[in-house]
Amino acid sequence: MKDEELIKIAMMARKNAYAPATGYKVGAALLAKSGTVYIGANVEAPSVIITNCAEKVAIQNAYVHGERDFLKIAIVGGSKEDEIDSTLTPCGSCLQYILEMCRDVDILCYIDGKLETKKITNFLTVPYEFKK
Repeated sequence: MKDEELIKIAMMARKNAYAPATGYKVGAALLAKSGTVYIGANVEAPSVIITNCAEKVAIQNAYVHGERDFLKIAIVGGSKEDEIDSTLTPCGSCLQYILEMCRDVDILCYIDGKLETKKITNFLTVPYEFKK
């Protein structure tokens, strides 16, 4: 699947976001190695303290369906309905979650107005990893 197609799916997922506190809606589309795409959208509680990010929702959706191997995740968001924030990257909590749940996935997001493909190590240069 082409990156642009995955971005379009993330944009569709974004329409289901529930963001009463911030008004900032995010959509994510996670492509599994099986070819299935799992979507997620942010869901905010009114206090914003308990919020589910789109990336985590997409990953959890995939795990619930038994998927464990992934190729890429597209993330889009913004405050205006049809406008995409040209600087959105995953938050720190989502980066850590991606590291732990689907480490080798390509992360598609807009950086300085351009669609970029990054690896987790581009964002977390010294990632925290729990050692047993």
